[in-house]
Amino acid sequence: MSLIETGNIERPIIIVGKPRTGKTTMAMEMLNDPIVCYGNELINDSLPIHQDLLIEEVNYKPNIEEIQTILRKHKGKIILTSINKKSVPKKIINMCKIKLAGSKTYGAEIAPRSIPAEDINPDIFTAARIYLQNPDRERVANILKRVRPADTQIMMWLAENINPNRLIYVDAKVKRRWKQDSFYEMLAYAHDGRFYGKIEYPTKGVYSPLPKICRRLGIKEYHLLSDLLLDEDFILYVKNKLNNTEYRALGLGEKPRKTRPKKIRDRTTTLEDFL
Repeated sequence: MSLIETGNIERPIIIVGKPRTGKTTMAMEMLNDPIVCYGNELINDSLPIHQDLLIEEVNYKPNIEEIQTILRKHKGKIILTSINKKSVPKKIINMCKIKLAGSKTYGAEIAPRSIPAEDINPDIFTAARIYLQNPDRERVANILKRVRPADTQIMMWLAENINPNRLIYVDAKVKRRWKQDSFYEMLAYAHDGRFYGKIEYPTKGVYSPLPKICRRLGIKEYHLLSDLLLDEDFILYVKNKLNNTEYRALGLGEKPRKTRPKKIRDRTTTLEDFL
C-alpha cells in the first residue's frame, strides 16, 4: 500500500459524551446496519470483516489488543463510544478521531419529574461535591472506592473546604499504611456531609519563568542570574535574547523599543517639478 493510499484511509471515530447525550443514536446514523458490541466482550474471530461496527463503552475495561486488531484489519466503518476521554486507553485513542456528542441530554421531556441517573464514574469535581454535601456516608464510601481518586489529590481538595483537623488521622495514620479500601472508608466517615458553603477548588500553581529564561540565555546555574544582571554588558545581551514579558519578569522594567532612523526626504526643487 502506498503512502497516498494510507493517508486516504478513514480513521475510526470515538464519540465522547455523558449518559443520555445521544452517543449511540449519533453513531447509528453514521453507520449502515452495524454490529453492536461492547469493548470488554469482543471476540475478534467472530466478527464479519466487511460489516459496519459499533463498539460501545470502550471506557470500561476494554480488550485493548482485540480492539487494536479490529481497528487495523476491519474493512467496514467503525465507531466507538465512551462517556469520557480520560478512561479510554491511549493505544486506542491514538488510532481514532475524537468527536464530542455535546452537552444536551435527552429523555427528560418524557418524565420531567424523574430522578436523573447516577453517574457511576464521576469526575474529581463531582466526587468532591458529593463528599462534602451528601449525608449518606455509606454511598460516599462506595463512590470513593469505585472512583479511587489519588490519595494526595483528594486530600488536597478536601482540605480547602473542611477543617484539616478532621483529616489529620486519616492522612497521618491510614493513608498508604492501611489497605486502600480502608483509607476511602475512613475518609468517608471523617466528615458528616453537611457542608452548605461555597466549594473551593484548588487552583493550579504558576511555574516560575526563570528556568525557561536561563535556558534561553544559556545559563546552567540559576542562582547566578541575579549577579549577572548587575553587569551592564550582560543586560545588553539580555535585551537581544528575551521578549518583553521575560524582560519584565527579571525586574528590568519595560524592554526598550528599537527606534528606526527616520528617512529624511530630499525637498530640493528640480527642473522636473515644473514640467
